[in-house]
Amino acid sequence: MAIPESGPAAAQVARNIQRVRKARQLKQSDVSERLAAAGRPTLPTVVSKIERGERRIDVDDLVAFGRALDVPPVLLLFPLGEESDVEVLAGQSVPTWDAFRWFVGEAPFPGDLGTPHGEIDETTGLAEWYEPTWKEGAAPVALWREHAERVSDWFAVPSHVRRLGLDEAAERQQRAREWARAEEALKQTRDAMRRQGLTPPRLPDDLAEQVK
Repeated sequence: MAIPESGPAAAQVARNIQRVRKARQLKQSDVSERLAAAGRPTLPTVVSKIERGERRIDVDDLVAFGRALDVPPVLLLFPLGEESDVEVLAGQSVPTWDAFRWFVGEAPFPGDLGTPHGEIDETTGLAEWYEPTWKEGAAPVALWREHAERVSDWFAVPSHVRRLGLDEAAERQQRAREWARAEEALKQTRDAMRRQGLTPPRLPDDLAEQVK
C-alpha cells in the first residue's frame, strides 16, 4: 500500500526531529531506545524513514518524539528561533511565532484578525476584539493559565509576607488577609470555568480544603 503524501506540518516535524537529534548528538538508535522507553517502540530504521519523510508522522509520534528528544512537541512543529516562517497548511506560510501562539491557544489563526485589542473579557481572559467563536474555543487555555497563576499566588503568600518584616501578630494577620484574597480570586476563576461547562482542575490538598 502506498504511503499517503505528508503535508507541510509533517514535513516540518520530520526536519526538526533530525535537527534536534543532531543538536543533542544522538544517534538514531539512541532515539529508538528513548522512544521505546516512552512507550512508542520504533526501530532505528523507522526513525531514519521518518526523518527522510518516507514514513508519515501521526500525533502519537509527535508526542513521543517530543518526550524522547526532551523538547516540547510544539517546537517540533513550530521551531522558534530556527525559522522565521512556517507553512502551517498547504500554501499558507505565516510567521513562526504567530503559528505557535495559534497552536497553543493564545491567538487566532495568523492573519484572521490581526492584533487583538479592546478590554479583556473576564470570563475567557481574552481581548474583546477576538471573534466570539474563537474566544469560546480558546477559553480553556486562558482559564487554565489563570488558574495556575492563582494557585501559585496562594502558595507564595507566606514568603511574600515574611519579606514585609512585620512582627509576629501583624504577620499572621497579613497572611490571613492575603490568603483570603488569593482564595477569592481562585474561586472566581473556578466559577468562570464552570460557567463555560468546564471541570476545574484538582487542587493541591492544602488548598483544596480552602477552595471548592
